[in-house]
Order: sequence, then structure tokens, then C-alpha cells
Amino acid sequence: MSQITEAVAAYALSLDAAKLPASTIEHAKQAVLDLIGIAARARAESDTTKIVHRVVRDLGAGGNATAVAYGPNFSVQYAALLNGCSFHALDFDDTHELSSLHPGAPVIAAALPVAEQQAANGRSLLAAIVAGYDVTVRLGIAVRPHVHYARGFHPTATAGTFGATAAVARLRGATPATLASAFGINLSQAAGSLQFSADGTQTKPLQVGLAAHNAVLAERFAAAGLRGPAEAFEGRSGFLHAYSDGAAAADILDTWDGVHEIDRTAFKPYPCCRYMHSAIDQLAEIVREHRLTPDAIDEVRVGLPAAGMRLVGDPEEAKRRPLSVVDKQFSMYHAAAATILWGTVRWDDYARSDDPQLARLIERIKVSNDPEIEALAPRMASKVEVDAGDVHERRVATSPRGEPDRPLQWDELIAKFNDLASVTWDATRRKRIVDNVRRLDRITDVRSFTAELAADPRVWIKLR
Repeated sequence: MSQITEAVAAYALSLDAAKLPASTIEHAKQAVLDLIGIAARARAESDTTKIVHRVVRDLGAGGNATAVAYGPNFSVQYAALLNGCSFHALDFDDTHELSSLHPGAPVIAAALPVAEQQAANGRSLLAAIVAGYDVTVRLGIAVRPHVHYARGFHPTATAGTFGATAAVARLRGATPATLASAFGINLSQAAGSLQFSADGTQTKPLQVGLAAHNAVLAERFAAAGLRGPAEAFEGRSGFLHAYSDGAAAADILDTWDGVHEIDRTAFKPYPCCRYMHSAIDQLAEIVREHRLTPDAIDEVRVGLPAAGMRLVGDPEEAKRRPLSVVDKQFSMYHAAAATILWGTVRWDDYARSDDPQLARLIERIKVSNDPEIEALAPRMASKVEVDAGDVHERRVATSPRGEPDRPLQWDELIAKFNDLASVTWDATRRKRIVDNVRRLDRITDVRSFTAELAADPRVWIKLR
């Protein structure tokens, strides 16, 4: 077993749940609630999730594992698959700035049904999630995000499947050797392409679901004796070298300062690409402070880092005229126009984005790679300049709301949960879910928690 792979496996399995800081436990609970709410709305409105559910059902994937917002009718790996798709379907899930990925969706998608199957206690589940975030993020950093993205990879899926594997292995009581072998097996399954951004297709959430699904399978195969290749991360054809250039294995653990990466993870207030969030924050403030109407706007200029421009600014013609919801979630032009028109960006706004005022506003918006903002990379920074009659505002933000230096509070996350989950659960059920999440570290058997996560037929039928 290789030195680096051995060190990662040993770390993930030796993390002491009893010694986790209270703030880390709280952040892990918040991550769970955040994703449950997203999954509830995804069941109602994500075409990808609906298709994945239909296929899984048609394949006869019987079992008693719970998929969030569906119920306890799935085998463990298919519950993980459906969870991962649901968690990432709205592009509303948590983000980690330095690694430029969404760690929660693959990790928690796999951890929930495995913890349920193992009748684990809540603190064990939370510790597995913390370990999974650490592995996902450290690999995402080591693989050099700007290089990984430039080569066309989607790191939430590629690095995420290893973090999900670590969480599964902890919950299943694996040995370091078994986890190292599972990492090697998942080296053959670490997949995720950014080609979805070319035409707004549905593979982005699917590949995150597959990352969680493959984590369950890899650990099972390894536990059954199937041996994966050694040096899964640092080998000549391992993850770091096959998926990047100039990757630094030392970034995985050697240079880690010991702060758990879940504590550096941000929650999204807006359902769109994170690179747009600080610009939305600033633009909303300017419009609100000056009480600007859409007709008053002469021009808006948004400056982004190069990595953000690749995702939400280029090619300009396509970004100015987004067609699908995914296109709109990755269009700075659409987000800026929506913010001016409605004061924010909410999931429900995508259903009314054919408003002719949006198109007129988009013509007055310019988006560019700004050298001042580029110098702040990898921060999710932006510059916003607004001309509106006598109003001339210029603001630079080094981070968007929701980052650790500007965190969302419990009341904000609960409000987000209720806004998204009302289509699936009534107010009474939603309150029970929130209460259970907030005491998750004291729950002795997570099956009592997951039992509440099936859709309520009375609410679902009424709202369909």
C-alpha cells in the first residue's frame, strides 16, 4: 500500500468523532439540512432526478434504503445515486472555494443510506461526513483546480467519489487496507466532464449521483476481497497525474493545517454558479440602496476572474441568450438582470424568466475578465459598476455571502429549507426534520431520522 494512499485511508478512518469541535458538528448538521431541502424541490422540478428515479424503479432496484424525498424503497447504491442527483440538481448545494467544488452532494448522498443500513448513530454519521469532506477537498486542492477544470473535468464528481468512499468505509467499519483498495477501485470510476456546459444537458447532477453510487460499490467490492490498484492517488497513472498537471501530493495532507474542510465550506443563498454570487450581492445592494428601477439602469459592468468567465461569461452570445434552466444558472447576464428586476435570484424565478424586461436588461449588461479581480483568485470575488442617471457606483467584493467569513445563520438556512421543501412536506413534518437535524449528534439510530425523509403523499398529491 502506497505512502500517500495509506495516509489518506488511515486519516479518514482514525478521525475521532468524540473530539470533533462543536462548531464542526454544527456545520455538518447544517450541510445535511441544506441538501435535504434541495432534494425535496428537485423531486418536484428536476427533470434529471425524475428520469433517474424512473430508470432506477424500472431496473427493479428493490430494497429498504431511503432516498431523500422519495422513501425507503431502494438498494443502498441506488439510494445514493438518487440522492446525489437530487442534491446537485438545482446547483444550490454547498461550495468550497479553494478546491472549487461541491463536497456535500457526493459525500452525504452516499453516507445517509449507508448509515441507515448500518443503524449508525448520528454522531458517527456526522464524523463520516466530516472525513468525506476532508478527503474530497484535499484531493480537489492537490489536483490543481484551474488545471483540472481546464482539462474539462468536473471535480465535484471526480474528487467527490473518493470522499464519498471514505465516508462509506468509516460507516461500514472498513480497515485502512480495504479503504485503500476501494480508492484504487474508484480510480477506474472517477468521472465527471464539463461538456454539459456547452449545451445545458443533464449530466451534471447525474455524474454526482454516480460518484455516490460508485463509492458504495467500490467499498463493497474491496470488502469482498477485490483488490484495487495501489498508489491510487500518486501513481504514474493515478488520480493526481492522470487528471492534472503539476499536482502536488503534499497538498493532500502534508500541508494541511488541521482545520476541517467542512468549516471552510459555504452555503449558497442563490441557486446558480457560485462565481456569480458576490456580483449578485453587490448589485442587489446597489439597486436597493438607490431604489433603482429597471428602466433607470443605463449600464452594468461585472468583472470576474478568468475561471468564472469560462463558466458564466463565455461564449458571450450564448450566455446572453440562455435557453434551459442550466444555461441560466451559468449566465452572469441572466443573473444580473434577474437581480435588477426581482431584487435577488430565487429558484422559482426560473419559471418566469421569459419576462421581456429580462432581455432588455441583458442588453445593458457587460461581463469581462477583470485584472483586479483576477489578482484575488481563487477567491470568488467580483467587481460591479452601475451607471443609472446620476448614480455611478463601483464596488469590489472579495467573497460572497455564505462563505465562512460571511456565514449564513441557522435561521437563514431553515428559511431556505422551508422555501424549497414546502412542495414535499407540510409545516409540521418540516419542523420535525429541522428539529431532528439539529439534534442529529444525539440520535442513537439514524433510522429514526431517515424515516422522516420520505415524501408525504398527502402533500405531494395535493401539490402535483
